[in-house]
Amino acid sequence: MLNTLIIELAEAEGALMRLIGLVERRGYTIGTLDKSEAREGQSTITLQVTPRDAARQLDVLIRQIGRLMDVRAVFTPEIAAAEAAHASYHWRQACPPRN
Repeated sequence: MLNTLIIELAEAEGALMRLIGLVERRGYTIGTLDKSEAREGQSTITLQVTPRDAARQLDVLIRQIGRLMDVRAVFTPEIAAAEAAHASYHWRQACPPRN
């Protein structure tokens, strides 16, 4: 099953490689990876991933990505749509911002 993740990532040396490595090590195959141009030291990564077997749980992968250094936030399209629909709704990031 194809899953889409939207990741806010700081533009730091090795940040993208750490993200890709974690996804691969955790048993997911990357179908597509789209990276936006960096603005103010941060870029948006859109990943489409497929689990290698049925035992993989997407919520576990999301938590692990959120713990990576230089990751500012992890969203799924459902969370992003809910946030856009409810301007007062604030989604809690998986990890506190790092400066």
